[in-house]
Amino acid sequence: MSEMIGKIKAINLGLEGFGEGLRGQGVSVAQIQWKPPVDVKLLKALSHLSAEKQKAIEEANQKALAIMLAAEPHWIGIKRAIDVVPGMKPNMILHSGPPNDWEHLISTQKKGVVGGALHAGLAKTEEEAIRKIRSGEIELGSCNDHFCVGAGAGIVTPNMVVNVSRDLKTGLEGYCIPFEGRVGLGVWGVYNEEVERNLKEIEEEFAPAVTLALEKFGSIDVRSIIARSMQMGDEIHTRQTAAGLILVSEIVPKLLETGLKHSLINKCIAQFTATERWFHPLGMSSGMAIARGIKGISNCSLVTSIAQNGVKTGIKISHFGEQWFTAPAPRFVGSYFSSEWGPEDAVPYMGDSTVTEVVGMGAFAAAAAPVVMRLRGGGYREAIAQSEEMKHITAGINSNYPIPLLDFTGPGIGIDIRKVVETGITPICHGGIISKEGGQIGAGAARFPIEHYVAGCRAFVEDLLLKD
Repeated sequence: MSEMIGKIKAINLGLEGFGEGLRGQGVSVAQIQWKPPVDVKLLKALSHLSAEKQKAIEEANQKALAIMLAAEPHWIGIKRAIDVVPGMKPNMILHSGPPNDWEHLISTQKKGVVGGALHAGLAKTEEEAIRKIRSGEIELGSCNDHFCVGAGAGIVTPNMVVNVSRDLKTGLEGYCIPFEGRVGLGVWGVYNEEVERNLKEIEEEFAPAVTLALEKFGSIDVRSIIARSMQMGDEIHTRQTAAGLILVSEIVPKLLETGLKHSLINKCIAQFTATERWFHPLGMSSGMAIARGIKGISNCSLVTSIAQNGVKTGIKISHFGEQWFTAPAPRFVGSYFSSEWGPEDAVPYMGDSTVTEVVGMGAFAAAAAPVVMRLRGGGYREAIAQSEEMKHITAGINSNYPIPLLDFTGPGIGIDIRKVVETGITPICHGGIISKEGGQIGAGAARFPIEHYVAGCRAFVEDLLLKD
Protein backbone atom coordinates (compact mmCIF):
# COMPACT_ATOMS: atom_id res chain seq x y z
CA MET A 1 0.00 0.00 0.00
CA SER A 2 2.81 2.41 0.92
CA GLU A 3 4.45 1.69 -2.46
CA MET A 4 1.18 2.62 -4.23
CA ILE A 5 0.90 5.90 -2.26
CA GLY A 6 4.41 6.85 -3.29
CA LYS A 7 3.43 6.48 -6.96
CA ILE A 8 0.24 8.58 -6.70
CA LYS A 9 0.41 12.10 -8.10
CA ALA A 10 -2.57 14.28 -7.20
CA ILE A 11 -3.85 17.63 -8.38
CA ASN A 12 -5.64 19.59 -5.65
CA LEU A 13 -8.11 22.17 -6.88
CA GLY A 14 -9.05 24.99 -4.48
CA LEU A 15 -8.91 24.38 -0.73
CA GLU A 16 -5.29 23.75 0.26
CA GLY A 17 -6.24 21.75 3.36
CA PHE A 18 -7.13 18.70 1.26
CA GLY A 19 -3.73 18.79 -0.40
CA GLU A 20 -1.94 19.07 2.94
CA GLY A 21 -3.69 15.92 4.13
CA LEU A 22 -2.45 14.00 1.12
CA ARG A 23 1.09 15.36 1.49
CA GLY A 24 1.09 14.10 5.07
CA GLN A 25 0.65 10.59 3.66
CA GLY A 26 3.53 10.95 1.23
CA VAL A 27 1.48 11.77 -1.85
CA SER A 28 2.90 14.19 -4.42
CA VAL A 29 0.40 17.07 -4.75
CA ALA A 30 0.25 19.90 -7.28
CA GLN A 31 -1.81 22.77 -5.84
CA ILE A 32 -4.04 24.69 -8.28
CA GLN A 33 -5.22 28.08 -7.04
CA TRP A 34 -8.88 28.17 -8.04
CA LYS A 35 -12.04 29.59 -6.57
CA PRO A 36 -15.63 29.41 -7.81
CA PRO A 37 -16.93 32.46 -9.67
CA VAL A 38 -17.76 35.34 -7.35
CA ASP A 39 -20.62 36.82 -9.38
CA VAL A 40 -21.61 34.99 -12.58
CA LYS A 41 -23.77 37.83 -13.88
CA LEU A 42 -20.98 40.34 -13.36
CA LEU A 43 -18.45 38.09 -15.08
CA LYS A 44 -20.85 37.72 -18.00
CA ALA A 45 -21.30 41.50 -18.18
CA LEU A 46 -17.51 41.96 -18.18
CA SER A 47 -17.05 39.45 -20.98
CA HIS A 48 -19.80 41.06 -23.05
CA LEU A 49 -18.29 44.54 -23.02
CA SER A 50 -17.66 45.62 -26.58
CA ALA A 51 -14.23 45.21 -28.13
CA GLU A 52 -13.98 48.99 -28.18
CA LYS A 53 -14.66 49.19 -24.41
CA GLN A 54 -12.21 46.37 -23.68
CA LYS A 55 -9.54 48.18 -25.66
CA ALA A 56 -10.26 51.44 -23.84
CA ILE A 57 -9.85 49.71 -20.46
CA GLU A 58 -6.55 48.10 -21.46
CA GLU A 59 -5.20 51.38 -22.82
CA ALA A 60 -6.22 53.23 -19.65
CA ASN A 61 -4.66 50.56 -17.43
CA GLN A 62 -1.43 50.58 -19.40
CA LYS A 63 -1.34 54.37 -19.16
CA ALA A 64 -1.74 54.14 -15.37
CA LEU A 65 0.87 51.39 -15.14
CA ALA A 66 3.36 53.50 -17.12
CA ILE A 67 2.78 56.45 -14.78
CA MET A 68 3.44 54.33 -11.69
CA LEU A 69 6.55 52.70 -13.12
CA ALA A 70 8.00 56.04 -14.23
CA ALA A 71 7.38 57.72 -10.86
CA GLU A 72 10.37 59.18 -9.03
CA PRO A 73 9.27 59.89 -5.44
CA HIS A 74 11.68 62.06 -3.45
CA TRP A 75 11.57 63.05 0.22
CA ILE A 76 11.66 66.85 0.21
CA GLY A 77 10.94 67.82 3.82
CA ILE A 78 8.86 67.62 7.00
CA LYS A 79 6.31 70.42 7.23
CA ARG A 80 3.23 71.44 9.24
CA ALA A 81 0.08 69.70 8.05
CA ILE A 82 -1.89 72.96 7.88
CA ASP A 83 0.72 74.37 5.49
CA VAL A 84 0.89 71.50 2.99
CA VAL A 85 -1.98 69.00 3.30
CA PRO A 86 -4.70 69.93 0.75
CA GLY A 87 -7.97 70.93 2.38
CA MET A 88 -6.63 70.81 5.94
CA LYS A 89 -8.47 73.23 8.24
CA PRO A 90 -7.42 74.79 11.58
CA ASN A 91 -10.25 72.96 13.37
CA MET A 92 -9.84 69.61 11.59
CA ILE A 93 -8.52 66.27 12.86
CA LEU A 94 -7.87 63.50 10.34
CA HIS A 95 -8.12 59.76 10.96
CA SER A 96 -7.30 56.66 8.92
CA GLY A 97 -9.67 54.75 6.68
CA PRO A 98 -12.88 55.79 4.96
CA PRO A 99 -14.75 58.77 6.48
CA ASN A 100 -16.45 58.04 9.80
CA ASP A 101 -18.40 59.98 12.40
CA TRP A 102 -17.59 60.23 16.10
CA GLU A 103 -20.24 57.79 17.27
CA HIS A 104 -18.96 55.04 14.98
CA LEU A 105 -15.21 55.48 15.54
CA ILE A 106 -13.59 52.56 17.36
CA SER A 107 -12.18 53.21 20.83
CA THR A 108 -8.56 53.56 19.68
CA GLN A 109 -9.43 56.27 17.17
CA LYS A 110 -11.71 58.03 19.65
CA LYS A 111 -8.84 58.23 22.12
CA GLY A 112 -6.53 59.43 19.37
CA VAL A 113 -8.93 62.12 18.15
CA VAL A 114 -9.40 63.43 21.70
CA GLY A 115 -5.62 63.40 22.22
CA GLY A 116 -5.24 65.22 18.91
CA ALA A 117 -7.68 67.92 20.01
CA LEU A 118 -5.66 68.46 23.20
CA HIS A 119 -2.34 68.51 21.33
CA ALA A 120 -3.67 71.01 18.79
CA GLY A 121 -5.08 73.29 21.50
CA LEU A 122 -8.60 72.83 20.14
CA ALA A 123 -9.77 71.83 23.61
CA LYS A 124 -8.41 72.00 27.16
CA THR A 125 -10.05 68.87 28.54
CA GLU A 126 -11.24 65.53 27.17
CA GLU A 127 -14.83 66.48 27.96
CA GLU A 128 -14.54 69.74 26.03
CA ALA A 129 -12.97 67.92 23.09
CA ILE A 130 -15.81 65.39 22.88
CA ARG A 131 -18.44 68.13 23.15
CA LYS A 132 -16.81 70.13 20.32
CA ILE A 133 -16.47 67.04 18.14
CA ARG A 134 -20.11 66.10 18.60
CA SER A 135 -21.23 69.65 17.83
CA GLY A 136 -19.09 69.84 14.70
CA GLU A 137 -16.93 72.62 16.09
CA ILE A 138 -14.03 70.22 15.64
CA GLU A 139 -14.31 68.53 12.23
CA LEU A 140 -13.28 64.97 11.46
CA GLY A 141 -11.89 63.90 8.10
CA SER A 142 -10.34 60.95 6.32
CA CYS A 143 -6.57 61.20 5.80
CA ASN A 144 -6.95 59.51 2.43
CA ASP A 145 -9.35 62.17 1.18
CA HIS A 146 -6.57 64.73 1.74
CA PHE A 147 -3.77 62.68 0.08
CA CYS A 148 -2.37 61.96 3.53
CA VAL A 149 -1.57 58.42 4.69
CA GLY A 150 -2.85 57.72 8.19
CA ALA A 151 -0.88 54.77 9.51
CA GLY A 152 -2.70 52.94 12.32
CA ALA A 153 -5.15 55.32 13.97
CA GLY A 154 -4.02 57.95 11.45
CA ILE A 155 -4.38 60.96 13.74
CA VAL A 156 -3.22 64.14 12.02
CA THR A 157 -3.85 67.60 13.49
CA PRO A 158 -3.17 71.00 11.88
CA ASN A 159 -0.09 71.61 14.03
CA MET A 160 1.44 68.17 13.55
CA VAL A 161 4.15 67.79 10.93
CA VAL A 162 4.09 65.44 7.95
CA ASN A 163 6.75 63.98 5.71
CA VAL A 164 6.37 65.36 2.19
CA SER A 165 7.24 63.02 -0.69
CA ARG A 166 7.00 64.42 -4.20
CA ASP A 167 6.92 62.49 -7.46
CA LEU A 168 9.36 64.44 -9.60
CA LYS A 169 7.63 63.18 -12.77
CA THR A 170 4.12 64.45 -11.95
CA GLY A 171 4.85 67.02 -9.24
CA LEU A 172 2.21 65.36 -7.05
CA GLU A 173 2.84 64.91 -3.34
CA GLY A 174 1.94 62.42 -0.61
CA TYR A 175 2.00 63.08 3.14
CA CYS A 176 2.52 61.01 6.27
CA ILE A 177 3.45 61.89 9.86
CA PRO A 178 6.95 60.96 11.08
CA PHE A 179 7.20 57.73 13.05
CA GLU A 180 6.96 58.52 16.78
CA GLY A 181 8.08 55.10 17.98
CA ARG A 182 6.23 52.17 19.57
CA VAL A 183 4.08 54.58 21.60
CA GLY A 184 2.61 57.75 20.14
CA LEU A 185 -0.46 59.70 19.10
CA GLY A 186 -0.50 59.58 15.31
CA VAL A 187 -0.22 55.82 14.74
CA TRP A 188 -1.19 54.27 18.05
CA GLY A 189 -3.76 56.75 19.38
CA VAL A 190 -1.94 57.22 22.69
CA TYR A 191 -1.64 60.66 24.26
CA ASN A 192 0.11 61.58 27.52
CA GLU A 193 2.82 63.94 28.77
CA GLU A 194 5.65 61.84 27.34
CA VAL A 195 3.96 61.69 23.93
CA GLU A 196 3.40 65.46 24.02
CA ARG A 197 7.09 66.10 24.78
CA ASN A 198 8.16 63.88 21.89
CA LEU A 199 5.70 65.57 19.50
CA LYS A 200 6.98 69.00 20.49
CA GLU A 201 10.57 67.94 19.84
CA ILE A 202 9.59 66.50 16.44
CA GLU A 203 7.61 69.61 15.46
CA GLU A 204 9.87 72.34 16.84
CA GLU A 205 13.38 70.92 16.45
CA PHE A 206 13.56 67.75 14.37
CA ALA A 207 11.33 68.78 11.45
CA PRO A 208 12.90 72.22 10.82
CA ALA A 209 16.43 70.77 11.00
CA VAL A 210 15.72 67.91 8.59
CA THR A 211 13.86 70.21 6.18
CA LEU A 212 16.80 72.61 6.18
CA ALA A 213 19.17 69.76 5.31
CA LEU A 214 16.95 68.51 2.48
CA GLU A 215 16.29 71.95 1.02
CA LYS A 216 19.92 73.03 1.24
CA PHE A 217 21.63 69.85 0.04
CA GLY A 218 19.00 68.09 -2.04
CA SER A 219 16.03 65.76 -1.64
CA ILE A 220 16.44 62.02 -1.07
CA ASP A 221 15.47 59.48 -3.75
CA VAL A 222 13.01 57.15 -2.01
CA ARG A 223 12.62 54.75 -4.94
CA SER A 224 16.35 54.10 -5.00
CA ILE A 225 16.40 53.24 -1.29
CA ILE A 226 13.43 50.88 -1.67
CA ALA A 227 15.04 49.10 -4.63
CA ARG A 228 18.23 48.48 -2.67
CA SER A 229 16.48 47.45 0.53
CA MET A 230 14.30 44.86 -1.24
CA GLN A 231 17.50 43.00 -2.05
CA MET A 232 18.45 43.20 1.63
CA GLY A 233 15.36 41.66 3.24
CA ASP A 234 12.75 44.47 3.32
CA GLU A 235 9.24 44.51 1.84
CA ILE A 236 8.60 48.14 3.02
CA HIS A 237 5.43 47.55 5.02
CA THR A 238 6.25 45.42 8.07
CA ARG A 239 10.03 45.45 7.59
CA GLN A 240 12.17 48.48 6.69
CA THR A 241 15.38 47.62 8.53
CA ALA A 242 17.75 47.99 5.57
CA ALA A 243 15.89 51.01 4.21
CA GLY A 244 16.22 52.74 7.57
CA LEU A 245 19.97 52.21 7.66
CA ILE A 246 20.37 53.43 4.09
CA LEU A 247 18.31 56.50 4.95
CA VAL A 248 20.53 57.31 7.92
CA SER A 249 23.61 57.04 5.69
CA GLU A 250 22.08 59.62 3.33
CA ILE A 251 20.51 62.13 5.74
CA VAL A 252 23.22 62.34 8.42
CA PRO A 253 25.93 63.81 6.11
CA LYS A 254 23.41 66.45 5.02
CA LEU A 255 22.61 67.30 8.65
CA LEU A 256 26.30 67.61 9.50
CA GLU A 257 26.75 70.12 6.66
CA THR A 258 23.97 72.42 7.89
CA GLY A 259 26.10 74.07 10.56
CA LEU A 260 23.42 73.41 13.19
CA LYS A 261 24.48 72.80 16.79
CA HIS A 262 25.80 69.31 17.41
CA SER A 263 23.32 68.83 20.23
CA LEU A 264 20.43 69.37 17.79
CA ILE A 265 21.99 67.12 15.15
CA ASN A 266 22.41 64.43 17.81
CA LYS A 267 18.70 64.75 18.68
CA CYS A 268 17.81 64.31 15.02
CA ILE A 269 20.01 61.24 14.68
CA ALA A 270 18.42 59.82 17.83
CA GLN A 271 14.97 60.16 16.22
CA PHE A 272 16.12 58.23 13.15
CA THR A 273 17.87 55.47 15.09
CA ALA A 274 15.37 55.05 17.96
CA THR A 275 13.35 52.66 15.79
CA GLU A 276 14.24 50.46 12.84
CA ARG A 277 10.92 51.46 11.27
CA TRP A 278 11.55 55.19 10.75
CA PHE A 279 11.59 54.73 6.97
CA HIS A 280 8.01 53.42 6.99
CA PRO A 281 6.39 56.89 6.66
CA LEU A 282 8.52 57.58 3.58
CA GLY A 283 7.37 54.36 1.95
CA MET A 284 3.77 55.39 2.66
CA SER A 285 4.01 59.03 1.62
CA SER A 286 5.87 58.11 -1.58
CA GLY A 287 3.23 55.45 -2.26
CA MET A 288 0.53 58.11 -2.04
CA ALA A 289 2.49 60.44 -4.34
CA ILE A 290 2.67 57.62 -6.91
CA ALA A 291 -0.99 56.60 -6.54
CA ARG A 292 -2.16 60.21 -6.97
CA GLY A 293 -0.76 60.12 -10.48
CA ILE A 294 -3.34 57.57 -11.64
CA LYS A 295 -6.46 58.97 -9.98
CA GLY A 296 -9.33 59.92 -12.26
CA ILE A 297 -8.19 58.16 -15.44
CA SER A 298 -11.32 57.40 -17.42
CA ASN A 299 -11.87 53.65 -18.10
CA CYS A 300 -9.04 52.67 -15.71
CA SER A 301 -9.97 49.71 -13.48
CA LEU A 302 -6.95 49.92 -11.15
CA VAL A 303 -7.19 50.50 -7.41
CA THR A 304 -5.70 53.80 -6.16
CA SER A 305 -6.40 53.46 -2.41
CA ILE A 306 -6.88 50.79 0.23
CA ALA A 307 -7.64 52.12 3.72
CA GLN A 308 -9.19 50.89 6.97
CA ASN A 309 -10.67 52.54 10.08
CA GLY A 310 -11.19 49.47 12.26
CA VAL A 311 -14.84 49.31 11.18
CA LYS A 312 -14.69 49.41 7.39
CA THR A 313 -12.12 48.81 4.70
CA GLY A 314 -12.43 50.93 1.60
CA ILE A 315 -11.00 51.15 -1.88
CA LYS A 316 -10.92 53.86 -4.53
CA ILE A 317 -10.80 53.03 -8.22
CA SER A 318 -9.02 55.22 -10.77
CA HIS A 319 -12.08 55.62 -13.03
CA PHE A 320 -14.18 56.95 -10.12
CA GLY A 321 -11.65 59.38 -8.67
CA GLU A 322 -12.25 59.82 -4.93
CA GLN A 323 -15.39 57.65 -4.62
CA TRP A 324 -15.28 55.03 -1.85
CA PHE A 325 -16.39 51.38 -2.06
CA THR A 326 -16.48 49.77 1.39
CA ALA A 327 -16.81 46.45 3.21
CA PRO A 328 -16.23 45.28 6.80
CA ALA A 329 -12.61 45.63 7.94
CA PRO A 330 -10.79 42.27 8.10
CA ARG A 331 -8.84 40.93 11.07
CA PHE A 332 -5.18 40.01 11.24
CA VAL A 333 -3.56 36.62 11.36
CA GLY A 334 -0.11 36.88 12.92
CA SER A 335 1.97 36.91 16.05
CA TYR A 336 1.55 38.84 19.29
CA PHE A 337 4.42 40.44 21.17
CA SER A 338 3.36 38.86 24.47
CA SER A 339 1.37 35.80 25.57
CA GLU A 340 -0.91 38.15 27.53
CA TRP A 341 -2.43 39.40 24.25
CA GLY A 342 -4.64 37.66 21.75
CA PRO A 343 -7.21 38.34 19.00
CA GLU A 344 -9.77 39.48 21.58
CA ASP A 345 -7.47 42.40 22.53
CA ALA A 346 -7.01 43.65 18.97
CA VAL A 347 -9.06 45.92 16.75
CA PRO A 348 -9.93 44.94 13.15
CA TYR A 349 -7.56 46.30 10.52
CA MET A 350 -7.02 50.02 11.06
CA GLY A 351 -4.71 52.19 8.97
CA ASP A 352 -3.85 53.47 5.52
CA SER A 353 -0.39 51.89 5.30
CA THR A 354 -1.88 49.54 2.72
CA VAL A 355 -0.98 52.21 0.16
CA THR A 356 2.28 50.27 0.01
CA GLU A 357 0.42 47.28 -1.44
CA VAL A 358 -1.41 49.58 -3.88
CA VAL A 359 1.95 50.40 -5.50
CA GLY A 360 3.37 46.86 -5.32
CA MET A 361 5.20 46.75 -2.01
CA GLY A 362 4.36 45.09 1.32
CA ALA A 363 2.52 41.79 0.95
CA PHE A 364 2.96 41.91 -2.83
CA ALA A 365 6.73 41.94 -2.29
CA ALA A 366 6.68 39.24 0.40
CA ALA A 367 9.38 37.30 -1.46
CA ALA A 368 11.79 40.13 -0.63
CA ALA A 369 11.29 39.56 3.11
CA PRO A 370 10.67 35.88 3.99
CA VAL A 371 11.35 36.70 7.64
CA VAL A 372 8.03 38.57 7.73
CA MET A 373 6.24 35.33 6.80
CA ARG A 374 7.41 33.81 10.09
CA LEU A 375 4.77 35.93 11.79
CA ARG A 376 2.30 33.47 10.27
CA GLY A 377 4.43 30.35 10.55
CA GLY A 378 5.76 30.51 6.99
CA GLY A 379 9.12 30.83 5.28
CA TYR A 380 10.66 31.60 1.91
CA ARG A 381 8.42 29.17 -0.01
CA GLU A 382 5.29 30.83 1.36
CA ALA A 383 6.79 34.26 0.67
CA ILE A 384 7.38 33.39 -2.98
CA ALA A 385 3.92 31.82 -3.29
CA GLN A 386 2.26 34.93 -1.85
CA SER A 387 4.05 37.28 -4.25
CA GLU A 388 3.19 35.01 -7.18
CA GLU A 389 -0.46 34.81 -6.11
CA MET A 390 -0.77 38.61 -5.99
CA LYS A 391 0.50 38.82 -9.58
CA HIS A 392 -2.75 37.17 -10.69
CA ILE A 393 -4.67 40.35 -9.78
CA THR A 394 -2.27 43.04 -11.00
CA ALA A 395 -1.84 44.87 -14.29
CA GLY A 396 1.93 44.45 -14.46
CA ILE A 397 5.27 43.86 -12.77
CA ASN A 398 7.22 46.54 -10.91
CA SER A 399 10.57 46.24 -12.66
CA ASN A 400 11.97 49.01 -10.43
CA TYR A 401 12.23 46.51 -7.57
CA PRO A 402 13.96 43.29 -8.68
CA ILE A 403 13.73 40.62 -5.97
CA PRO A 404 16.31 37.80 -5.78
CA LEU A 405 13.80 35.08 -4.80
CA LEU A 406 11.66 36.03 -7.79
CA ASP A 407 14.66 35.47 -10.06
CA PHE A 408 15.23 39.22 -10.04
CA THR A 409 11.84 40.06 -11.46
CA GLY A 410 9.67 42.47 -9.47
CA PRO A 411 6.43 42.21 -7.53
CA GLY A 412 3.03 42.73 -9.11
CA ILE A 413 1.76 46.31 -9.29
CA GLY A 414 -1.62 47.84 -10.14
CA ILE A 415 -4.52 45.91 -8.54
CA ASP A 416 -7.16 45.38 -11.23
CA ILE A 417 -10.71 45.06 -9.85
CA ARG A 418 -11.67 42.94 -12.87
CA LYS A 419 -8.98 40.36 -12.08
CA VAL A 420 -10.00 40.27 -8.41
CA VAL A 421 -13.58 39.45 -9.43
CA GLU A 422 -12.56 37.01 -12.18
CA THR A 423 -10.11 35.02 -10.00
CA GLY A 424 -11.77 35.41 -6.61
CA ILE A 425 -8.33 36.30 -5.26
CA THR A 426 -8.38 39.35 -3.00
CA PRO A 427 -5.35 41.37 -1.90
CA ILE A 428 -3.34 40.37 1.15
CA CYS A 429 -1.83 43.24 3.13
CA HIS A 430 0.77 43.21 5.87
CA GLY A 431 0.55 45.41 8.95
CA GLY A 432 0.71 45.93 12.69
CA ILE A 433 -1.89 44.56 15.12
CA ILE A 434 -3.22 47.40 17.26
CA SER A 435 -4.73 47.13 20.73
CA LYS A 436 -8.22 48.31 21.65
CA GLU A 437 -6.45 50.39 24.29
CA GLY A 438 -3.97 51.91 21.84
CA GLY A 439 -0.45 50.82 20.94
CA GLN A 440 0.90 47.92 18.89
CA ILE A 441 0.59 44.39 20.26
CA GLY A 442 1.64 42.31 17.26
CA ALA A 443 2.05 42.05 13.50
CA GLY A 444 0.82 39.89 10.68
CA ALA A 445 -1.36 40.05 7.58
CA ALA A 446 -4.99 40.27 6.54
CA ARG A 447 -6.86 38.93 3.54
CA PHE A 448 -9.44 41.45 2.34
CA PRO A 449 -13.10 40.68 1.65
CA ILE A 450 -14.48 40.55 -1.89
CA GLU A 451 -17.69 42.58 -1.48
CA HIS A 452 -16.34 46.04 -2.21
CA TYR A 453 -14.36 44.79 -5.21
CA VAL A 454 -17.54 43.29 -6.64
CA ALA A 455 -19.47 46.51 -5.93
CA GLY A 456 -16.74 48.61 -7.51
CA CYS A 457 -16.49 46.36 -10.56
CA ARG A 458 -20.27 46.33 -11.00
CA ALA A 459 -20.37 50.14 -10.84
CA PHE A 460 -17.46 50.27 -13.31
CA VAL A 461 -19.24 48.06 -15.85
CA GLU A 462 -22.54 49.91 -15.45
CA ASP A 463 -20.82 53.25 -15.93
CA LEU A 464 -19.10 52.06 -19.11
CA LEU A 465 -22.39 50.71 -20.49
CA LEU A 466 -24.16 53.98 -19.76
CA LYS A 467 -21.60 55.77 -21.90
CA ASP A 468 -22.31 53.59 -24.95
